[in-house]
Amino acid sequence: MELRGPISWRIGIRRQEFLIDCALWIRASERIEVPAHRLVPGPLDIDELPEPTRSVEHVPGTEWLGWWLSLVDPAGQRPQPRAGLEPADDTPDPLGLAPWPTLRRVVAERWQEAHGWHSARRQDALPRPGPGRLVVNRVVDEVEQSLGRSVRPFRLDIVLLPVRDDVIRRVDHERYLVPERVHDSPRWPVWLRGLVQRIG
Repeated sequence: MELRGPISWRIGIRRQEFLIDCALWIRASERIEVPAHRLVPGPLDIDELPEPTRSVEHVPGTEWLGWWLSLVDPAGQRPQPRAGLEPADDTPDPLGLAPWPTLRRVVAERWQEAHGWHSARRQDALPRPGPGRLVVNRVVDEVEQSLGRSVRPFRLDIVLLPVRDDVIRRVDHERYLVPERVHDSPRWPVWLRGLVQRIG
């Protein structure tokens, strides 16, 4: 974040968000076919998928999509819980899974596996930090120099996704879904510079 008196800008970068990672892992491990949607990313960036569960029925792609949109687009529409269903009903995500009963059962069954994968991923990433704050600050400084003035106030929320695609998805004017492989590549400062030039 940069603060300059009354003028400020903020770029938050969220990496390895547990529920985001868990949703992508569940989609991949259960081989859930999700309806096409502009905010649904490519496949999970994982070397070997675990076997899908056999003890519960197949998860409808619409249920996973509803959960995904509630995680990445909280301002968007999401279904209301069914009447009489407690939000914490056997779910590790008490505010997110009640509207999707089949998905809720699968997530409850696979929660420990998803958590283990996420924890191992965090451990693996410790010795390899991404570009970090220095790149963000440098990009904004370069834009300000090219404009000959401070940038206008703005906020950005960047959510990094462990997926095998290169598409940056715009949720709204403040939030973007960015594949980790893009964020960790030379493409990241180029894309960020273009965005800051447009909004700043």
